[in-house]
Amino acid sequence: MSNKKTGRRKSRGKRKNNNDRTTVNKGDFILIDYIGEVRDTGEIFDTTLEDKAKEAGIYRENDRYGPTLVIVGENWVIEGLDESLVGRREGEEFTVEIPPEKGFGTRDSKKIITTTIKKLRRAGYEGDISPGTIINVEGRPAIIRAVAGGRVMLDFNPPLAGKVLKYWVKIEKILKDREEKIKSLIERHVGEKVSDLAFSEKDGEVIIELNDIAINDPRIHLEKRNIGEDIIKYVEGVKVVTFVDRIVKKETSEEISQGEPQQE
Repeated sequence: MSNKKTGRRKSRGKRKNNNDRTTVNKGDFILIDYIGEVRDTGEIFDTTLEDKAKEAGIYRENDRYGPTLVIVGENWVIEGLDESLVGRREGEEFTVEIPPEKGFGTRDSKKIITTTIKKLRRAGYEGDISPGTIINVEGRPAIIRAVAGGRVMLDFNPPLAGKVLKYWVKIEKILKDREEKIKSLIERHVGEKVSDLAFSEKDGEVIIELNDIAINDPRIHLEKRNIGEDIIKYVEGVKVVTFVDRIVKKETSEEISQGEPQQE
């Protein structure tokens, strides 16, 4: 038997395609679930999972839970998490550690100041002044780190500054359909799933028809400009977004009965 090589390499399966529609690329619309925690303490500070939020004591009744929309590379999530999404596959679960530089930043000693209780009261703050309390000072949130002898140490660093974070992430879905992408952008601004919407598109114009349920949702009307700007920015080829309030006459029971065929 000859051992002579033919010069051909044995195939080892399909070569990875960077444009694989099931692999996450920069600019993709994806839906993800995640749990964010402080690595050193295990404290959960954010999650899309309602049961985990309740378990961790961070549940907020008005928040929307479930997979959240991310356009990869647009910094809709912290930098380290955003970067970790590229190259992942639909349905994949993974964990990633994120250093402060790519999370909420390093701690800055210049953002820690000392003031007095009297000054805070004069500024109009009437709430609790005790360590750990988050207060608003001239429009900026600050954590009270210490109180002693009438003096108060305020920390204007973000609460998670300087901390290494750990995220569990699941890529729930890569949105491919244009209508899916448009609807997901609307829901991002409204804060929950919307129904009674119809879409059409022609020559770079997206027409969104608001029917019975959607037309009565004030959030959609308040967010029309932001929704339209996002669709134009993120959905390729769109130049104009038009909203149409569609009101259809409801037939009365008498009109319905008149339209029914008479029985002999």
